Amino acid sequence: MTIDKKELTKLSPEERIKKLKLMEEERKKEVNEIEELIKKSMHELKTDKIAGEIAPEQRAVDISRLFETKGEDRLERTAREEAPQLIKGTKGYQAIVQTYEAYSQLSRFYSIVSMGGNLTEEQKTAIGQIGERISTAERYMTEGEKSASKLDASRIVLYKLKKETGL
Repeated sequence: MTIDKKELTKLSPEERIKKLKLMEEERKKEVNEIEELIKKSMHELKTDKIAGEIAPEQRAVDISRLFETKGEDRLERTAREEAPQLIKGTKGYQAIVQTYEAYSQLSRFYSIVSMGGNLTEEQKTAIGQIGERISTAERYMTEGEKSASKLDASRIVLYKLKKETGL
């Protein structure tokens, strides 16, 4: 609202004071709104700057790698390739072999259940034993390893759920 001095001079002093006070209140509200907008804009600038510093560098994606198949599951192939080359008979090698066996058993059990079949008592016992070994192994993991393990398991379950439900 602009000040019209001619209009103000026509008003009585009481009305003029009321009108000027009203105008002052409106201006204060506008100033407060402007200050809030400035604060929000400054916060957005800081957030964008921090996000730019934290965001990982964009890398080109080779889509053809997603569709590679050489007669075996991509996850299993990756696990074999990235597993450390250990000498047979050591504890590390035995743990890796045991992990592969457990994974293979669980995969077979899952395929039986997903096709509507039932597991035998021996198979249920084997699942219990594998669960105990996993729990024991998790006790010796760092928090980062535990998180990575949960993330991998979540991805697998998500993939299977999407596959089963057709999403």
